[in-house]
Amino acid sequence: MRPFFAAVFVSPALSLDSIYPNIGSAAFDSGYYGPYPNRSYITAPGITSPRHNILNSDQRCHDGLYIMTTLRGDNVDPKGQSPMIHDTNGSLVWMNATYGETFGHGVQRFREKDYLTFWRGNDKVHGHGEGMYFMLDEEYREVYRFTAGDGRLGDLHEFRITEQGTALITQYRYEKGEWGGPGLISQGYIWDSVFQELDIETGEVLFEWHAYDHIDIDTSDLPSGSEGRDQFSGYDFFHINSVEKDALGNYLISSRYYQCLLYISGTTSETLWQLGGKQNSFTDLSNGEATKFGWQHDARWTADYSGITLFDNGARYNLKPEVDASRGLHIALDLKAMTAEIKHLYINPRRIISASQGSMQVLPSSNVLIGYGYNAAWTEFTVHGEVLCDVHIGSQKYFDTGAVQTYKVSKQAWVGRPTTKPVARFLDGLLYVSWNGATEVRDWVVQGSNSTRMDKSWVMGEVKAHKTGFETEIRIDCRLWRFVRVRGVGVKGEVLGESDPESVDCGFEHPITKVKIPLVDSSLSSTWTGLLFELIACVLAVIAVYFIWRWKLYKDAYSLYQQVKYEFNY
Repeated sequence: MRPFFAAVFVSPALSLDSIYPNIGSAAFDSGYYGPYPNRSYITAPGITSPRHNILNSDQRCHDGLYIMTTLRGDNVDPKGQSPMIHDTNGSLVWMNATYGETFGHGVQRFREKDYLTFWRGNDKVHGHGEGMYFMLDEEYREVYRFTAGDGRLGDLHEFRITEQGTALITQYRYEKGEWGGPGLISQGYIWDSVFQELDIETGEVLFEWHAYDHIDIDTSDLPSGSEGRDQFSGYDFFHINSVEKDALGNYLISSRYYQCLLYISGTTSETLWQLGGKQNSFTDLSNGEATKFGWQHDARWTADYSGITLFDNGARYNLKPEVDASRGLHIALDLKAMTAEIKHLYINPRRIISASQGSMQVLPSSNVLIGYGYNAAWTEFTVHGEVLCDVHIGSQKYFDTGAVQTYKVSKQAWVGRPTTKPVARFLDGLLYVSWNGATEVRDWVVQGSNSTRMDKSWVMGEVKAHKTGFETEIRIDCRLWRFVRVRGVGVKGEVLGESDPESVDCGFEHPITKVKIPLVDSSLSSTWTGLLFELIACVLAVIAVYFIWRWKLYKDAYSLYQQVKYEFNY
């Protein structure tokens, strides 16, 4: 009878996504849905995730990788600032709302295993943060949690695992400092930019560098103003925001307030060369454009060390922008001739200017992903600058207000195998199903029964429904079964996990309740009389249910059919 039950079980369900346009939606970007259009879930009531307005889409973006983000902003609830994973269709894959304020969420490899890594803490400490670093395995278990060396709290700007298996982190230290020059006070308090290389297992500091010890504080591009005049404020003269270690053991760091990149010796801590800024070491072959970047973020070596990529903000808070758009830059370097030249640049067609934050990532396909930081948007380009996919997760009307921000955006491979169960909830004729973080589920198999005892012999029928988005909606006829459970299955049909039984409540007396279906009584099973009684009772119950069902089918001339609810794929 199972094929027959499958044919009558599933019917169409209205997609909630049809209520909130999110494909090239002018209403979304005009603010009609507010600064932060978002969605909630029946099966995960503690989660709120952003809706995606897909302004441009191309099949070349749908490469099986996942979008890694963390949000912040005046209109984002603290729980909504937790790390999250989305697929390229804009559907949530995983989120843990208990983490709250997090930064730099992504996938990194450590000792031959992939981990979700991020920083968590207080991000409102004068433009930087104080917190800890987390590493989660494929089951979303915290395997490592650590802070900066010497027991100090770590900064939010960088957490990068090196090829040697060490961790690079940034830190801001509040200390007394001295500086002079026209219009500057002679001494005061500073926020010193520090980076450390740590042993992840032991916390041992393997290398440490302080900007105040090596950089002329009087040459900062950010005037101190009133900062640093007393112990309640510090002058952030350098503002480190990225660190990367190369194969030679040296470090590439980015200074936002010197508007330059520094290449630091891993043995002497001295500056070997500088790209951009007042002390630029390179001849610019691009009419000054290769070294003119400003207030930048996310500086990285290319895979072959022939150049550098970065997000060129070109703007900063309270300063009139000198550019008409922030951009991604790929700068080719000749370290023998000491020349710099723009190889590629990437500009959003809507010419977004981001006064802070931002990221640039070269993908395995050679496509380039640009995240716009202070403005909650990202764009994927071909290597030559063609726009493939363009996405907003906050209304464009509220760009430049701080309403919704995403410090960095990355796109990476990930396999999640949570130890939790799938969740099924029945409400108003719809069965809602999800499994937070499970990336290998392709279909849901819904099994029905008239008892919570869901062994093979008591399952009366089942149906397969294709998984759509984070939460799949399936309309069912609540008159057929009293209980259902849902199994998540993979591409080969293998069962990956199953939910607890869920009551199917029609809101009125269930037809099945008119027939009492006894459970097996172990006290009778030892005698032939008990076994015979149970057998007769079960046969009579099945016959009664069958004739009730047949009578209702004839009376109502009821036609049932199968159709699974699908989300629109864009």
